[in-house]
Amino acid sequence: MLANPLELLDATVAGFEGEVREGQRELAAAVADAMRGGHHLLAEAPTGSGKSLAYLAPAVASGLKVVVATSTIALQSQLVGKDLPALREHSKVPFTYGLLKGRANYLCRAKLRAAQRTDALFEQPVAAGFPKDLEHLDTFASTSGTGDRIDLTDVIADSTWAAVSCTSMECPGAAQCADGDDCFAERARGRAKGFSILVVNHALYCADLAAHGNVLPEHDLVVLDEAHAFAENATNAFGVDLAPQVLNRLAGLLGSAGVEKSIADALNTSANALGSAIADRDGRVDVTGDAALHSALQSAAERLATATAKLAKPETDNAKRTAQLAAGRLEVLRRLAAPNDGDVVWVEHVRNSHRIRVAPVAVGGALGAALLDNRPVIALSATLGGDPPFARFASQMGFDASAAPGTWAKDEDDDERPATGRGYVALQAPSSFDWRAQGLLYVGKDLPDPGRANEAWIEEAGDRLCRLVNAAGGRALVLCTSHANVRRFAELLRDRTSHDVLAQGDADVARLTRTFIEDEASVLVGTRSFWAGIDAPGVACVLVVIDRIPFPMVSDPLHAARRERAEQRGMNSFATVDLPAAALVLAQGAGRLIRSRDDRGVVAVLDARLATREYRKQLLTAMPPFRRSIDVDEAETFLKEAAST
Repeated sequence: MLANPLELLDATVAGFEGEVREGQRELAAAVADAMRGGHHLLAEAPTGSGKSLAYLAPAVASGLKVVVATSTIALQSQLVGKDLPALREHSKVPFTYGLLKGRANYLCRAKLRAAQRTDALFEQPVAAGFPKDLEHLDTFASTSGTGDRIDLTDVIADSTWAAVSCTSMECPGAAQCADGDDCFAERARGRAKGFSILVVNHALYCADLAAHGNVLPEHDLVVLDEAHAFAENATNAFGVDLAPQVLNRLAGLLGSAGVEKSIADALNTSANALGSAIADRDGRVDVTGDAALHSALQSAAERLATATAKLAKPETDNAKRTAQLAAGRLEVLRRLAAPNDGDVVWVEHVRNSHRIRVAPVAVGGALGAALLDNRPVIALSATLGGDPPFARFASQMGFDASAAPGTWAKDEDDDERPATGRGYVALQAPSSFDWRAQGLLYVGKDLPDPGRANEAWIEEAGDRLCRLVNAAGGRALVLCTSHANVRRFAELLRDRTSHDVLAQGDADVARLTRTFIEDEASVLVGTRSFWAGIDAPGVACVLVVIDRIPFPMVSDPLHAARRERAEQRGMNSFATVDLPAAALVLAQGAGRLIRSRDDRGVVAVLDARLATREYRKQLLTAMPPFRRSIDVDEAETFLKEAAST
């Protein structure tokens, strides 16, 4: 360590005029020990623990190159906009930091130039306002120092941005592009190499793992914040998907890049055949046992391989991008046609079209090899599920709860960090909150069972919701388990209360969240996008309403495959798959309420099963230890007091 991490933490907290939290200091000491000794650490730090500074201070003190990966944009903004600047100001230790995004977040000069041609073709259709968007983007390209979409002052359609940004699948690389020296994405990567602490999102870190470390700069260790979401993000990264229409448009791109018309037409025919093969399918499919689907995938792969071979030595930038894209799509087709033993394949409807997807049922094996065998990993979350050693989470991530912690500590005579195992140290940091005094968990025990009498439940739960929201004076976050319930409850609240009601779909997530926090008496109704990441301390949020226990959808192909896998191993799938998944989401939702020592409020669950079913014990154990009640009058009284403080 170049400096004392606890001294850096204390100096920064004092600079914030914050409060000393023993849980935060205990977590910081454990993180510092992991960084010093070079071992894996799994740490659960309850809401309000100040976990970001607890790992950032040791990271700065260590002098190591550290990547911090988060799940939400809100946390990334907090890290680079608040925590890291404060740490640099108050610690007096010089270090550099910054944020790196995925390549598709940056304008591609080559694609912008190609898009302005009258004969331009695109992988997805563009909107009517495309010419006007191009004018704005042309100005943006000449004036922006970053090329980052977030810096745009004009609203640009998603389809337009897709036409002028470059994914990793289609980018031929700086050396193969005429704009390589002036590429916004490459410049961002270049700046990132100089950062002591680099902040990214889970998806980008997973992309780096899938690309064998060719996406991010070299680094000594990684901190996974909001680690409870990492395995799902990794599942997406280690999976692939394809819509037949993409192959149709790729055929057009190949034709414009110089591939013979007959070859491009043959690919187009195969794309249509694949579209027909999946048109009447929905949910899981058995590729190897479905002759028509397997034949369609193989035919498309063979014809795309033929077309790709014709672009073996592309000369123009457009041809190079098309060749790169075709090679990437060919890999996808081959993966779909020959899935691994541990994969699940399914067809789903996305925006009025069909798409076929494949992903690993369990990603722990891949993560163990790609993530844990190369550098120390510090994984933190407010909710890891259960008590240390967090065995279920550890298994999902590829850790080995039975192994002793390994070490990547550098030997004096050796600069390498030898991989020595997947064991880890587990820590559950204490909370600084008085949960029973600050919060009340109310469960509507007298409400109908939402699973058996849905319409009766909707009516009575809606009445209860309006009653609680009125008692809170608005100031409520309503978390729903379906988009249908978002619409129903938002409409009900608008009809029966006088509060401003913000509903998911009315605007983007960031704007809705900002409005909710700024408008103290407003109500925000949303689904999974809002169960984590919202930080609304004080009287902006004194009521969190959860409509139902968030059990996974039984129709979800990945979830169904995980249930089958558990049953094949002789386990109870409800107890080992459904309940832990629901407990984690439920805890995340309840964690939106108490964000500081001064916060007070009610978490209201409108699902009687949390008070009546035997399995409630596992769910309640995962939630903050609030005082509990089934008396709505008591909940109303508590809300009125909380709203007036």
